[in-house]
Amino acid sequence: MKSIVDVKNGELYYCGLNLKSVATKYGTPLKITFLDLIKERAITLKSCFNEAIKSLNYQGKFIYLNANKANYGIKEIEASFTESDGLETSSYYDLLLTRELFIKHKTVKTKIILSNGYKEQNYLDGIIKLKKEGFNIVDIIDSVNEYEYLKSKNVALKVGLRIHLSAKYIEDGEIVKNDRFGLTKAEFDYILNDIKNTKLTPTIVHFHQRGFDYEKAKFRENFEEAFKAYAEASKIYSSIVDFDMGGGTPLPSDSDFDYETWTLNVIKFLKELSLKYNVKEPNLISENGKYAQKDATINIYKVIGKKDTDEKEWNIVDGSPLIAMPEMYALGEEIIVRCVNGLDQPTKKGYIAGLTCDCDDIYYDKSKGYFDIPNIKEDLYIALLGTGSYQNSMNGKGGVHHCLLPEEKDLLVYNEKGKIKEEIRHDLQSFDEIMKIAKL
Repeated sequence: MKSIVDVKNGELYYCGLNLKSVATKYGTPLKITFLDLIKERAITLKSCFNEAIKSLNYQGKFIYLNANKANYGIKEIEASFTESDGLETSSYYDLLLTRELFIKHKTVKTKIILSNGYKEQNYLDGIIKLKKEGFNIVDIIDSVNEYEYLKSKNVALKVGLRIHLSAKYIEDGEIVKNDRFGLTKAEFDYILNDIKNTKLTPTIVHFHQRGFDYEKAKFRENFEEAFKAYAEASKIYSSIVDFDMGGGTPLPSDSDFDYETWTLNVIKFLKELSLKYNVKEPNLISENGKYAQKDATINIYKVIGKKDTDEKEWNIVDGSPLIAMPEMYALGEEIIVRCVNGLDQPTKKGYIAGLTCDCDDIYYDKSKGYFDIPNIKEDLYIALLGTGSYQNSMNGKGGVHHCLLPEEKDLLVYNEKGKIKEEIRHDLQSFDEIMKIAKL
């Protein structure tokens, strides 16, 4: 995968765009989304898997789904939708949004809608409604109650069974058991035995593989544990031909991950498991959200003031890192922070601080204990690289923010008929807009 970050003449470029130039052109605080990068990520992963399938003479196919929950921006979902095999939904309203997109793009009876998550009655009724309307929809059953409800509706519907895997990931020295999703072995066996008495058609065995902290050994361990369930189910029902690993696509991590080797190893492992458990080689489904969306959005701020306390030089920016990247502060998600200009000049130790009154609204390199600040007299700009996944939903896109800071100007960058277009999706949030939301 090619690098999307470059430095020329001491200035930072992202997806070929000079960030200092665009920051001075549009002003800051500024959010930029590169729609073509979302498409490129889908194309890259599909290409890598398809090449692996071809080279290994694998009998199944690869199915790429966009996980809407990573970014609910319509333009962002549409960018992935054009290259994906379908969309994955996580809630009732997500399902309604997906229906509108399918109608808009006239793909009612082709691409897949795969519905995940805990489902209230309105969500399940919505799934049934879309099936009756002719959509190619599959419900991933997550509980016995969900199964019993669908069974009682006596509806012909394709379903998947999500299995619960034992916890393997360690945080702060302890195994974290925070995955409430999936069927226990007893529940899985009950449904597998009972579903033949219904109009439901099982087609998928689903598990969730974490992708944001990829570890090869744990990935393979989860994969085989889930595959045992797939093998058991597919021997009973010939309709079960899809093996869904949920997320699980490792993140590019500054473009140094070897996807060609990874996809080759995944398909090779699937071949080995199919032979070991004596089953037909399944189709592989991957629901990608963060992989495609994360790197497509960045935030740029200008250093507007400096303040020295406790022998620290604080560089105050015209925005808020705390608001812009809540995943980092709440979940420890890695987001790259870089200076935009002065990169060919000597540096000094400093710290980044946001405009809010919150003492936690700061950033520095934890491994160093400080942040390298170019020692320049001209205006300095700071970029947060990789804020495209989950930040909008976690920080309340279009909402009232901490200390009433306005939301950044929102810029879209994309290729249209061979020319790079820049489009302001939303200007800097005004006080009147904040007032309407706050209902003051």
